[in-house]
Amino acid sequence: MAALVLRPGCRLDGPALYRHVEQLLPPYARPRFLRLQERLAMTETFKQQKVRLAQEGFDPARVPDPLFLLDEAAKAYVPLGPALWEGVLDGRLRI
Repeated sequence: MAALVLRPGCRLDGPALYRHVEQLLPPYARPRFLRLQERLAMTETFKQQKVRLAQEGFDPARVPDPLFLLDEAAKAYVPLGPALWEGVLDGRLRI
């Protein structure tokens, strides 16, 4: 998973981001999940709070931030809603 902060007024373009990631990263290094945040949570020593993010995971019911899933068939990052979440949990969608 990767946590992103978008510039003010910008929105996530799933297909464009997929093409960008596809060009720059090998398949094993591409983030399967994206989490959009207002700002990155930092510690007192200006380090990212990765442990907290990892503990929260990618359950859309638990995470208040918008989540996106890398959809290889659609060649885009798509919003992770309840239907896709269930597909990941029961193995219909491979990640």
